[in-house]
Amino acid sequence: MKYLIPFLLVVLTSISCTNNRKNIEKEAIAKTAIVQTSMNVNAQSLLSDSTITSVSIGILKDGIAYTSHYGELDAGKGNPPSDETIYEIASVTKTMTGTLVAQAVVDGKLSLDDDIRKYLKDDYPNFQYKNKVITIKDLVTHTSRLPANWTGFEDAFKKGGDNVFLKILEIGKNYNEEKFFGQLKNAVLDTIPGVIYEYNNLAPNLMAHILENVYQKSFDELLNDFIFIKNGMTSTKIRLSENEQSRLANGYSNGQLMPFFPIPTWGAEGAIKSTTADLIKYMRLQLDTTNATILESHRLNFTVHSNFSLGYYWNIGNNSDGTIHYSHHGGAIGMQNVFYVYPAYNMAVSIITNSSEKHTGDLLHRAAMRFANDLKPNGKKSIEKEIRAKTMQNVDKGIALYHQLKKDNIDAYDFGNQNALNNLGYALLSKNKVKEAIKIFTLLVSEFPKLPNPYDSLGEAYFINKEYELALKNYKISLELNPKNKAASEMIDKIEKLIQ
Repeated sequence: MKYLIPFLLVVLTSISCTNNRKNIEKEAIAKTAIVQTSMNVNAQSLLSDSTITSVSIGILKDGIAYTSHYGELDAGKGNPPSDETIYEIASVTKTMTGTLVAQAVVDGKLSLDDDIRKYLKDDYPNFQYKNKVITIKDLVTHTSRLPANWTGFEDAFKKGGDNVFLKILEIGKNYNEEKFFGQLKNAVLDTIPGVIYEYNNLAPNLMAHILENVYQKSFDELLNDFIFIKNGMTSTKIRLSENEQSRLANGYSNGQLMPFFPIPTWGAEGAIKSTTADLIKYMRLQLDTTNATILESHRLNFTVHSNFSLGYYWNIGNNSDGTIHYSHHGGAIGMQNVFYVYPAYNMAVSIITNSSEKHTGDLLHRAAMRFANDLKPNGKKSIEKEIRAKTMQNVDKGIALYHQLKKDNIDAYDFGNQNALNNLGYALLSKNKVKEAIKIFTLLVSEFPKLPNPYDSLGEAYFINKEYELALKNYKISLELNPKNKAASEMIDKIEKLIQ
């Protein structure tokens, strides 16, 4: 008997370990199935939009990487994207520029409150307004008041026309560092830096120049040294080799082949190309809570409004459960992407399509938020996801289902997140179902009567439907609830001129 007991213990321990391994494997399979289902559903939702022919999705959840690709890169050619497909990630580049700035702060090379002229060779007496100078923080939060784009860029967009992108391409080809500094020399600040947010593409390039001065290395070398090589991002760079160029996806707008974006200066605002597989590696970096540089890059540096702040170029927003996320959108001439980091969910998401339309960014943002709802660890179910299919088929039945679920299952669904109905309303607008969108936005206003955004959305829908009096009424309520809503103020002026 004295030998039997140890033997039984060994057997039981072996059985226990085997069972544990099986349980872990089952749990892993179940988690993979949940993620894959969410990817498939969201991809099909995106592909249901006639302008989108391909989607690449990358998710890092609890340390496990998932990538899936759908559709075809060139309509009718049967060439699906893959982990090897290289895309222009456009303004998501800014988050990498911001990471380098955070690295310089951690290294003691510069400070957020420094006058930027400290790191420039020439004098720039125009880089101040009433003795308030432009700081490093102003550059990374789009509050510098410097020109937003290359000379001629804004005028080309305002004039519009069929060849607007080709005009921008020509402007970019003829723009260089000499013209960049000449433009800055002639810049006139219109107000105090650090107060007003206005998205800016020149500031990141000036920031790249400053980084070169403090490290005595090129911007490309800094990207390689601090981000790409360290994290194994072998297919991520600003300038591609001939072989890599062959893997770069074509971009489209309105079904027409679009040119790639030019690189007239440093490319710090949006010139990086990458793959979904490499962006997964970038996610690992951004979710590393032990990395001082990453923690610094996520620091809240400027607040635009209650649900929109800035880190080092990162957009910082609130999730429905009170946690926060870091995100950025990238829009090239022929492709768009979004990149979201959800630290509280130990998750990050990248979604890319080689199509670029006015509504593409909204579609991608909403998909990223649906991923968060699908994959967050705990919490109530998404009411948007539950009523979406029925709403898109028949808005009245969708609204009826909403009220039924709120009456019978209020504890099971998240009715406290205004984004749910707001997303549905814009999904209807994207399909030109304006009257149906008005019904959803009206429900949104009734559910959240003290919040400004529902009125703003309803006002937009009424405006699109040319019901200008109702649009004006709702924009005015939105502005009253949020006096800082510049967009509502501009729309009020626009509508009042229309109805005079």
